[in-house]
Amino acid sequence: MKGSLFATSLLAAAAAVAAASTVHAAEPKYFFQIKEVTAGPDVDPAVKTAAADALKAELASRPEWASDIQASDQTALVAELTKRKLRGFDVKVRIETFNQEMKDPRPGGRLKQLAVNVKLVIIGATIPDAKLAFEGIGEAGVEAEVSEKRMAADSAMASKAAMKSAVKQAVEQAVEKLGAKPAAAPTGKKPAKKKT
Repeated sequence: MKGSLFATSLLAAAAAVAAASTVHAAEPKYFFQIKEVTAGPDVDPAVKTAAADALKAELASRPEWASDIQASDQTALVAELTKRKLRGFDVKVRIETFNQEMKDPRPGGRLKQLAVNVKLVIIGATIPDAKLAFEGIGEAGVEAEVSEKRMAADSAMASKAAMKSAVKQAVEQAVEKLGAKPAAAPTGKKPAKKKT
């Protein structure tokens, strides 16, 4: 019994590895470059940097996205995209809300709770004609215990975790929209009547 269970789990592990290697072998279809991160005046510049870093890491982790084209100008970039058969996008992040709130310790706990809430929008426009191609919305909240001694480090970690989660959500929405087939344009012709 134990032997067959072990063999089954080995087979499952081998299948998972094979599936993962197939995914990573996929050719990139899209190119992205992050153009800007915008937020309200009360949002710390470090938060905007964290959003850009999270977006770059999230897209780079997906085999269908490439970011490795170094072009001297827009014309060279478009030529390289055409050569590699990639659809290119200028991506912007708009941080709608970013809140940090200190709360009392949990019942029985000593450390205070830091609640971080993030809502953001990721927008992609086509290169070179700057037409809106996709939009994804991400919203996340994280609560973490923070100590007085490590307040800055703990706050930064909680903020990054919330940002990462919101970015992942927004990218998943955006990728879904990119993969959706556009609805067929109406032809103006009436459907043919069935003969009875």
